[in-house]
Amino acid sequence: QSNNRRRRVSGVLNEGSRGLNIVTDAGDLWVIDREEIDPDLIGCRVTAEGVQTGYDRLQVEWIGEI
Repeated sequence: QSNNRRRRVSGVLNEGSRGLNIVTDAGDLWVIDREEIDPDLIGCRVTAEGVQTGYDRLQVEWIGEI
């Protein structure tokens, strides 16, 4: 069942009131659940892969600059 909740999202990594997030080109906002993210990625375009754990939350397994 987790396969249908797997997501790959791309956009700009930002810091927001709810923590780190990715804003996609379509304007969707994904809140990132991951303890360690390279601070140099903030403000950059990234792709993240993981499992959707809530309406707009992504438990990230991998994130990298694109």
